[in-house]
Amino acid sequence: MLAINAQPILEARRRGFKPESMVLISLVGHVEAENPVVRAIPGTEYDWRWCRDLDVCVYVGERCDWLDTLKAIALCRPAYLGLWLTHEHCGAHVYLVPTADDVASPVREWIYDLDTLAWMDFQNDDFLSARTYTRNTHGVPHASHP
Repeated sequence: MLAINAQPILEARRRGFKPESMVLISLVGHVEAENPVVRAIPGTEYDWRWCRDLDVCVYVGERCDWLDTLKAIALCRPAYLGLWLTHEHCGAHVYLVPTADDVASPVREWIYDLDTLAWMDFQNDDFLSARTYTRNTHGVPHASHP
């Protein structure tokens, strides 16, 4: 099953295209943004394979059970995964990392865990003001629209 509004992105990916801007995945309902917005119901299992190699940010709320959804998205290997806490107006980078038990077994058996790195104040402000970033030839993000 696909989350709401994911079908057009999947169809574009099948034709060899992908969104130029970050895809926002909302677990809190409607989000007003120029970016592509996909809506999902927390605790529901979805097929997230379409987000592989995309820049993705997941919007979560205070009483939202989002951890399983975030891990399912991370396991599909987006190019970038962010987390936006709507109730606190702050974000974090999300990383998929092996657990201590994983390193003793073959990679195909790894379970993985998530780790986060909180955004700095200027990154939260940039996100709130919809400042856009692109990647240079080395893959480093930089502001493209101040």
